[in-house]
Amino acid sequence: MRLRMLTILASLTVFLIGCSEGYKKVDGKWAYVSYDEGVGKRVTYMDVDQATFETLDNKGYAKDKNNVFLTSGKIDNANPETFHVIGNGYAADNKNVYLDRETLIDAEPMTFEQLDFPYSRDNKNVFCGTLPLDISNLESFKVTKSSSSKSTVLTTHFIELNPEYSFIDSIRYKGIIYGYGTAKTDNEKFDGYKKIK
Repeated sequence: MRLRMLTILASLTVFLIGCSEGYKKVDGKWAYVSYDEGVGKRVTYMDVDQATFETLDNKGYAKDKNNVFLTSGKIDNANPETFHVIGNGYAADNKNVYLDRETLIDAEPMTFEQLDFPYSRDNKNVFCGTLPLDISNLESFKVTKSSSSKSTVLTTHFIELNPEYSFIDSIRYKGIIYGYGTAKTDNEKFDGYKKIK
């Protein structure tokens, strides 16, 4: 009985290790391998420079001499020469800060810092996900409740529902990510990205 249990555990361990997601060489080409209950194993071959392709971390970032990738998709306009992973879904290059595959709107990479998610900041803005907040007192900003939940929506759709964000260039910023935390300043309160009046 004990031998049978050990055999089952060993088989399960081998199976689970073999099912890990990530970048792998498949038939001599780089691919992103993932698994889901409906289809099982998915192999997405990637259009990469095979000689310079490298993985950056275990969360799905990679780059070659021309592009930066998250899982199997390119991150638009990311500079592979200066791109680096910050952590918790954030990354940056010399011009932009990214959350997952989306660009934080007008974020300054040199002064960017993470706060409790979904909030972050640089020297001129506080962000909820990729959105800059309409905030009067940057220095007194405090996160009152963090949340790991986030939503992603097309920028054009987001602007339709939130016309106060019509200043966002929907060609440059194709998607918006926002979260569900709460925050405050000395004279303002925020529920996610929305100022509570």
